[in-house]
Amino acid sequence: MIRDDSTDVHSRRPTMIDTPGEEPATPISPNSGLNQDISAKRRKVRKGTRSCWECKRRKIKCIFASSENAACIGCQRRRTPCVGQEMPEHLSPARKGNRHLGERIARVEDFMKDILAGKDAAASQIERETRQDRPFDSQHTPSQAEAETAPHPLFAAFPAKDDINILLRESSRPSRYTNLVNTQPHSKLTHETLAAPYPVAELPGPNTHPVILARRLLMFAITLQIPSREKFLGLSEPPSVLMRRLMTAATTWVTTKEEMNGTVDGLVCVMLEGVFETNCGNLRRAWVVYRRAMTVAQLMGLHRSPMPPLKRIDPELDAKPESMWFRIVYMDRYLSLLLGLPQGTSDKSMGTKAALQHEPPLGKFERLLTVIASRILERNERTFAASEITATQTIDSELLRVSKSMPASFWRPANFHNLTSESPGALLETVRLAAQVYYYGLLIQLHLPYMMRIDDNAEHEYSKMTCVNASREIMTRFIAHRTFNPVSSCSRPVDFFALLAAMTLLLAHLDAHHHRQAINVLAHQRLSDRAMLDQALERMDVMSDVNEDAIAQKSARLIRRLLDIEADAAEGSSYIVRSGIGHDDVQDGNEEGEDLRLRIPYLGVIKIARQGPISRESSLDAFLVLPRTSPVDGQCSSHLPRLGRPNGQLQALGCEQSTSFNHDGIPAGVEDWTFEGVDMAFFDGLMRGSSGVDATG
Repeated sequence: MIRDDSTDVHSRRPTMIDTPGEEPATPISPNSGLNQDISAKRRKVRKGTRSCWECKRRKIKCIFASSENAACIGCQRRRTPCVGQEMPEHLSPARKGNRHLGERIARVEDFMKDILAGKDAAASQIERETRQDRPFDSQHTPSQAEAETAPHPLFAAFPAKDDINILLRESSRPSRYTNLVNTQPHSKLTHETLAAPYPVAELPGPNTHPVILARRLLMFAITLQIPSREKFLGLSEPPSVLMRRLMTAATTWVTTKEEMNGTVDGLVCVMLEGVFETNCGNLRRAWVVYRRAMTVAQLMGLHRSPMPPLKRIDPELDAKPESMWFRIVYMDRYLSLLLGLPQGTSDKSMGTKAALQHEPPLGKFERLLTVIASRILERNERTFAASEITATQTIDSELLRVSKSMPASFWRPANFHNLTSESPGALLETVRLAAQVYYYGLLIQLHLPYMMRIDDNAEHEYSKMTCVNASREIMTRFIAHRTFNPVSSCSRPVDFFALLAAMTLLLAHLDAHHHRQAINVLAHQRLSDRAMLDQALERMDVMSDVNEDAIAQKSARLIRRLLDIEADAAEGSSYIVRSGIGHDDVQDGNEEGEDLRLRIPYLGVIKIARQGPISRESSLDAFLVLPRTSPVDGQCSSHLPRLGRPNGQLQALGCEQSTSFNHDGIPAGVEDWTFEGVDMAFFDGLMRGSSGVDATG
């Protein structure tokens, strides 16, 4: 970080770093320091006002999906930056000060045409007209000298000085943990490096590069995600409001601006945005952000070997490009599996002998799982066929081989005894637990299409038992982690895998109850499985009560309904799992008599009905019902037309499309999906192997 010296701002030039072997970054104009009263640059708004400038100009209601969201629903759909009214209006990119821009551009175009035609006289006339416009335009466009000394708009997003001191102090530990996990090899993730003394945090100086400012804002926002009221009691504004403003500024002026890309520092900022969205539980938005990070990294050449020279800005930033590329690919495949979306690259170089030779066992484990995840995603993209069982068995063998390569101590149950929630030991134990959950999650993803097959095939029985056992392993780890820390925002993927594990386990028992003529190999574990799920529900209730966790609340409601159905089936009732035509007022987990109806975007309405065997109606007969959920209470606020869907596979979406869909009848907001599409991906995978099965069993 560049220090704030007593040197005159007008006489200083932006500091550039020429890293050996790397190309220097493009300079940015100097900025005014934070020693000025930054809080005075923001407007004072009425208490309770939460509306952006764009919605105010359009005279429409400004609605946010939740207090953690950085942009309102309207700005997400319009693909415009969401700048709150607590910030000056001129910071809004859509300001009215450019209403004469079109006229000036037209004059410049005419001027160029005249030059090419050799009309010097006409060119002189247009130049005089341009000079006549300058006094008027100067009201809106600052002069070059003013632009060079004016503070960057990012400075206006910083809170008051006392608030900055609080955030600098509280962000030291999250900054180190986040940087080590996302930009360093596993060999650096040790108790010694995590527990080392923290350097003295400093305020950004007047010439600080905007990318460095954005990185600071993003880490402040990630720190504010920690639900600790005691730490932030001294803040002059609510943490949720401050967090939203910090994220809005960083994404508006840096992470989504093409001219800010191309440096290692800029790529770190995009990755931090992905960390923030993942912590929020916005997995679809996180998938889009990591896909953008992958694109930026590929343009920089991080996927090549050897890498080309890279640009850097901050000499104090310790970030390994090779580790950053691996983490981007890791998260892309992790999220793609959860959401049922395609992977961004099929690169498997992270599993080569050269890439693994300097990694500790856990580092090798993560890299090999990333390679296997790619193969599962490739299989899922192909049309389902009975012959795919061979590919499934091959991948299963690879997973078994990787598990045997780990030391026996790695597979010990999670143990948080005598640990505090933010200690280095707690982080290392959480990383180990998350790696185990990922391994078992891959097993479920691999065998899920064969779990509901109705035959006596030994391979299909193996797939069912593998899914059941993997689900139990995930649930025990979820309970251990959420008993130790029910309010952590850093374990969202584990929470979603726990939801998938619970649904898998209950559907396996439901299927076993249907085939009463066969031996029920799950009978003796049924009561212990239900007790384990009850314990998981207690943890979800605590998460919902303490942290107002909407995802935990809705997950618990769905699991409770499935528990009721499973208990009824154990008493002799029969149920059918199918997708069919629903009503526009169907809500997730809605009960209709003895039925459970789940509204799954693109897949349709999944109905667990009390009648016959478990099967699926032909997807050609299924129609999609997409009632848009309110971002406030999750209730249906509008109805959308039904859309036919010819197959059971989710179509691949580009990054821009994923951010804001503009097809007729398809909602644009990420929060329109109750479980971020994880439930949809689960049933889509489940039904891959069940379509066309005889409904009579």
